[in-house]
Order: sequence, then C-alpha cells, then structure tokens
Amino acid sequence: MSANFFTVKPYDDSIGLSTMLDLYNKTISYLNPEIKIVITEELALIAFGKDTVFTRDFLIFENEREELVGFAGVSKLTIYKDVWFVIYGILPEYFESELPGKIIDAILALIKDRDIPELLIQTIGDLSAPIQKRLDNLGFKPVHYSFSMILDNFEIFDSISIPHGIVIKNQKEIDDYATTVNVINEAFKDAFKFKPLSARKWKRMQEALRKKFLVEYSFAFKKEKIVGLCDSYYDPNQVEIGMIGDLSVLPDHQHHKIGSALLASGIEVLRKRGCSRINLKVESQNEKALKLYEKFGFYQNRKLTEKIYQII
Repeated sequence: MSANFFTVKPYDDSIGLSTMLDLYNKTISYLNPEIKIVITEELALIAFGKDTVFTRDFLIFENEREELVGFAGVSKLTIYKDVWFVIYGILPEYFESELPGKIIDAILALIKDRDIPELLIQTIGDLSAPIQKRLDNLGFKPVHYSFSMILDNFEIFDSISIPHGIVIKNQKEIDDYATTVNVINEAFKDAFKFKPLSARKWKRMQEALRKKFLVEYSFAFKKEKIVGLCDSYYDPNQVEIGMIGDLSVLPDHQHHKIGSALLASGIEVLRKRGCSRINLKVESQNEKALKLYEKFGFYQNRKLTEKIYQII
C-alpha cells in the first residue's frame, strides 16, 4: 500500500457521524481487542461536545478507490482539562501501510497556524507501533502512561473484610448523582488532566453506558454518607469479560481499606454474572491503585500500555 494512493480531503458533513464512529470503533477494537467498548453517537457527543464533533478541523483519507480508510483531526475533549487531542481512525488493514505516518504529518500541517496551547495524541498498545515510530522520529515523547490490567483468578476474595463502620450496598441505579460525582471529582482531582464532572454530565454518561452494558454500582456508606464507589459492567453479548470503571474513595477516607472492600464487591458482582476475566485501566503514576489491584491478583498486559504524547 503506497502513500501515493492516499488522498487527503477536508471533512465533508455528508459523510456523517455514524460512518466516522464506525471507523473509530474498528480502530479501537483492533488496537485493544480486550476492551469491548463501543463509542455510540450519544457517547461521542458527550465526550467531544456538540460543537467539535468532526468539523473543519478534521481530515479524511481515501484510497485509490475513493474509499474512506482513515481520518484525523483535533478536538477538545470535555472530560480533559484545557487541552486538545488528536482524534484518529485507521482501518486495521492500513496500520502497516504508510497511512499512520501520513496522518501524523497531515495533522502537524493542519495545526500549523492554529492557536492551540497544548495538543496530545494517545496510542494504544503494541499495534500502535507505526504511529509511535513516526512520533518518536519527529522527537515527540510520551508524557503519560496508563496500564491495562487483567484479573482471571478469583481465589483471593475469602480474606477481604468490610471496614468497621462501613456499609457496602450494590445498586443498579444511582439515586444521588450530585453526591456521587463529588466523590469521583475529589478522588481523581490529581489525575492526569482531569476535568471535574458535573452531575448532569455524569448522569448522561451513565445513562448512555447502560444502553449498551449491564452496569452495577457498589457504594460505601459511612453513617448514610457516600464515601466511595466502584462501578462494574459487562456487555451482555460477551458475558465472559467484565470491566471495572471508576474506583473512587474520598481522600479523607482513603487508607482505611474502603477501596479494597469496594473492589472486592465490584469483582464479586461480575463473577456472579458469569465473568471469568475482568479488565481495568490505571494510570502508571497512581502507585496506590496499582498496589491495590496487584494485591487482588490483577496483572499488567504490557502489550496494551496506553501512551499519551505531547505534540505542542
């Protein structure tokens, strides 16, 4: 597949969001086949914002048959603070062509005259090597890492106990979004580029997630106050693989084994639903979380390490 066969064009509204998301989801599924997340149009609008989904800041790439084989652009993600991200999609069969490098070069040309204070691009695992190679050759270095972790042995749970004064409750719905999102915001306030969530956005995200996945929430209560939570979910069409999303404990309640109790509850929920394997993602610098997950038997899948490069 020669680069001479690729044509670069500005994004055309006639292509449609569904076509772009189909290509994006194929890309994510190829790079990380173990995480079965499908970005729906509803989730895309929440993450990107209505005004930044596939605008003039996006380019499309066609092969010699004028078929869409890739796209790339820049957008502010509403879940990150004060930064822009490169959003891209590449048909899996084109990852070993010159297209990944061509996409990076096109993005650099696209942003040349734009007033963007900080631009990041994420790569996922070893199969992102063609993109990483081009970024490395241009002198760009990763500024952030996240690890993909796996649990496939559940024998440790017999030794997990609930801390004194804490009550763990499992729910299929969230009764109080404002209180819940406050726990998340406090727990993750020091995370990479974290932007505090509003109760409205968190509710929209969860409602969209529940349309695709079966979700259950484990809450930690202390004297009727929510001090921590863990959400567990799985695709009913692929029950064997479960996922842990947000494990959050208020800072002044950390180091009291509440996180351990919540994680044990979330894992037990998935195990009872028939999941034989559980995946989660954790930031590399979050040493406390890493140690907790390793204590439970989670191990890193080093082939799926996510990297974020800073371009400008």
